[in-house]
Amino acid sequence: MKVRPQKTISSARSVALEVLRRVEAEGAYTSLTLNHSLRKAVGMDSKDRALTTELSYGTLRWRRKIDFAISSFSHRPLSDIEPNLLRVLRLSAYQILLLDRIPIWAAVDQGTSLASVLRGKKAAGFVNGLLRSMATGRDSIPWPKPESDLHEYLGVMHSFPDWMVRMWLDAYGQEKATALFDAINHPAPLWVRANTLRIESARLVELLQASGYSAQNDEGVEGAVAMQEVGDVTQIGSHEEGWFHVQNRAAQVVCHLLDAFPGHRILDACGAPGGKTATLAQLIGDRGEIFSVDVHPARLGLVRQLLDRLGIRCVRTFSVDLTRPPPSEWGQFDRVLLDAPCSSLGVLRRHPEGKWRVSPDDPRRLAQIQGQLLDSVSAVLKPGGILVYSVCTLTSEEGEAVKNVFLAKHPEFEPAPTPINVHAHWKKFLRGDGVMTTFPDRQGMDGFYAVRLRRRG
Repeated sequence: MKVRPQKTISSARSVALEVLRRVEAEGAYTSLTLNHSLRKAVGMDSKDRALTTELSYGTLRWRRKIDFAISSFSHRPLSDIEPNLLRVLRLSAYQILLLDRIPIWAAVDQGTSLASVLRGKKAAGFVNGLLRSMATGRDSIPWPKPESDLHEYLGVMHSFPDWMVRMWLDAYGQEKATALFDAINHPAPLWVRANTLRIESARLVELLQASGYSAQNDEGVEGAVAMQEVGDVTQIGSHEEGWFHVQNRAAQVVCHLLDAFPGHRILDACGAPGGKTATLAQLIGDRGEIFSVDVHPARLGLVRQLLDRLGIRCVRTFSVDLTRPPPSEWGQFDRVLLDAPCSSLGVLRRHPEGKWRVSPDDPRRLAQIQGQLLDSVSAVLKPGGILVYSVCTLTSEEGEAVKNVFLAKHPEFEPAPTPINVHAHWKKFLRGDGVMTTFPDRQGMDGFYAVRLRRRG
């Protein structure tokens, strides 16, 4: 195959490569790193920014399938390829194998140029030869067959680790599990929450549309607004003015489940980075008292920044480890929200790096922490009060299992029925015993488990 002469390295590809480096080598989050990198990028137009986003997320989502293809053409094991060169290969292979709109010659050309800048002529020759072989032989890659090994087939073709494939096959069966894999591998929709202390969601939609943005009010979740093709939404002027904050509609429903009212004392037990704290403050009209707690002091800075931008005044922040008993001077609360640390497998659309970071032992380990947190925060709930426990994941160890262990240990608690003012639209993902489950493939929402619990009294 003839490769065209080398050009200047595409800024989109070089920025995406730096995002991949930081995510893989430094443990950074894709979304935060990408937004930071795009803000620093100079002279990038909207098309280049969109390409950077596509390359960053796509390469991470499809890493296992990409690695299988690279191994098919490499005379070296992947473990012997220098990490930066392997990232170049993954980035380029994603374009060759999975992006129809990128000319193959451009993917080969730019990958070679990136390798040359990073590691010199010899490395560039290796990358160029492998990518050229992939470009001409991509239709003959020996992909796994389902009849040989179903787990490997689904894991490679949908790009998931084997243990996740086994877990969801066991839980949902092949048809539903495959639908879940497909949904996770598509970009997540963007939802924001109107700051109802300042503007109604319908009015926010009108103003966003008048400014040229695609926005639609959600009739099922009060305050939720869907947006499309906006790039970095935090750069919109109305965001800076405090008219909304970014929050998936499943997370917004969790806040509604608390059924909080003006005047309530509320504990948001794992409050950072502040999205649920802000929504709860809006639901009580900024009239009452909310304690937003996080074990990491630095993350509470994010909570305070968000609250200041939205003009919220009813929140106090505390850095406390709530696996231990809460301070006695806090007293008791009318409502407690425990959005607990979890394996986060329900938000892989937004955080594809989680496919490769979460280990098979993590759900069990995190379930123990969730149980400790439930035991602790339940002690400061008033008799008759409501506790909502939620996790953004889809595992058997977390969620329902943790709830069952908690209720067995705490006979003073019982499942609380869904609030009577719940929207009819929610019935698709709410059970009569106060449990909510959402799935990317069924409702188009992040994967969540949440349950309402009442302290008897």
